[in-house]
Amino acid sequence: VTPFKELIALDVIEKEILWKFKSLKKIDSRGISLWINKDDLDSSCIFVPIRNGLFCVNYKNGKLNTKFGKSGFIKTGIVRAAPVIWKDYVIVATVDDQKVKYFNLKDGSKAFELNIHPSERQFKGGSPWGGISIDTKNNLLFLTTGNPRPALIGTSRKGPNKNANSIIAINLNKKEIVWSFQEVAHDLWDYDIASPPLLASIRINNKLLDIVIVTTKIGNTLIFDRLTGESFHDIFYQNVPSSDFFQEEVSPKQISIEMPEPLIKLETSIYDLDDRIFFDKQKILDNIDNYKFGKFIPPSFNKDVLVYGLHGGAQWPGGVFDPYTQNVYVQVNQIPWLLKLFISSDRPPPESLKNDFELYKEKCSKCHEENRGGIYITKDEKVIKNVPSLIKIFENKYKNFKETVNKKKYIDIKTDKLKKIHNLFLQWDKEILNYNDYKINFQWSQFLYSDDLPATKPPWGEIISINLIDGKINWRVPNGYIGEKKLGTSNFGGLISTAGELIFATGTEDKKIIALNANTGDEVWSYDMISSGSTAPITFKIENKQYLAVIASGGRYHNYTKSNGELYIFSLK
Repeated sequence: VTPFKELIALDVIEKEILWKFKSLKKIDSRGISLWINKDDLDSSCIFVPIRNGLFCVNYKNGKLNTKFGKSGFIKTGIVRAAPVIWKDYVIVATVDDQKVKYFNLKDGSKAFELNIHPSERQFKGGSPWGGISIDTKNNLLFLTTGNPRPALIGTSRKGPNKNANSIIAINLNKKEIVWSFQEVAHDLWDYDIASPPLLASIRINNKLLDIVIVTTKIGNTLIFDRLTGESFHDIFYQNVPSSDFFQEEVSPKQISIEMPEPLIKLETSIYDLDDRIFFDKQKILDNIDNYKFGKFIPPSFNKDVLVYGLHGGAQWPGGVFDPYTQNVYVQVNQIPWLLKLFISSDRPPPESLKNDFELYKEKCSKCHEENRGGIYITKDEKVIKNVPSLIKIFENKYKNFKETVNKKKYIDIKTDKLKKIHNLFLQWDKEILNYNDYKINFQWSQFLYSDDLPATKPPWGEIISINLIDGKINWRVPNGYIGEKKLGTSNFGGLISTAGELIFATGTEDKKIIALNANTGDEVWSYDMISSGSTAPITFKIENKQYLAVIASGGRYHNYTKSNGELYIFSLK
């Protein structure tokens, strides 16, 4: 799949494009599925998720299978993860209504649907966008779910928000959830489980145990018995801070796992700040009272909260399992993020203070807007413009307002006029609160220095080898170059492990695909591509020759090139 709404079939040997399937809408980039119809080979197709359904595309000629569904299309709801084939059904997990749906392979008709969440739930979201995996031996479907919505504010969704931020096991024969595990309760940090479930078998006392593995944004490697949901390692919980917002009811405890060893450091600290740009670091230190550090610190109206894990730890590419060593290899990110809560309101100022409002418009509205809502603009997770909201109904009531304005010299204004603006704000906020005429907003962005790199110490991206049996990390190495230094950049591509004891990895900002020694993590090969790889490489063999293929279409975030669509194919000597 290219970024240009195309599905392309390529003849590897002849090095030529066989056909193109052109879509009017964006093709979802997290997976397509091939179905071989053994009873009628000409009806075999690739299931392609586009918008609110699946297209059935003939893999030989790129044409729609018009015998299937409505002229080759079945309406499923929005699908992000690749469909799976089970018996006589194609099964999808939908993100718009959060359901698992069975469709007949014979004609595309819907046979059954199952709700992922309880019917009495009080939240939106919790969508299965990260990936689904099928265990055909035990007739089980595994999926991971996203965070509840709204994302950083939970006042409208009391309680743990069951089955969000979870791994869920579904018995396909019984059509019911047989077990689930929630990693983060009442999530306030966008800590959804993004990685798809990884199915494997490990050897314990000369017996094979079927397990499901999930690597997570907050650095956990969760390992469960597929049938029972019993954890392979002990899971502990610890008390976490309460919110300074009186309407927010946080979960009093959150997960705290010692083994397997954490993939990232989740707790933020002032000591994490990098020394490379003295001025930038000092500016943060001079305003340190504006920030909150720690682990599972709820977002706040009073201060910006600094967190790790919002986009990994482990992200949507997930990990890979080596059955010979029983190691999992995974890319992780250690990038700092700032979380903000702020208020907006379109309520006009008090009628009795029109003259003071005119003064505010003259002196302040050019930056803060007439409604005092401020301006918050991010692009590709980088702050472009940040002018804070001056609506403070849930904050300290403009503490030291006049002193701050004068000290910072934001505007040239006399004290008596500043007092009038201050009084306007107090009265205006009182009306907004009395009439309940406001909206709570949230925002996150990468916490960067002026060089557009993270404000904390590198590495910001790594590849890790961890053993599933003893839970210990074998090695961890930075992944991604900045200039000639392998400092470790963000990772949003993926990797594979081969029987030749190699790991191939892509998705870094430097646009490289690399190979590592699986035993040591040492880099043994690299290649510079036109853009960053956007998915895990694959390897395959044709006529006794091994190939490696990767798509380079760039990345979503601010340090990535975008909108390329190159397919690279290498052959191994």
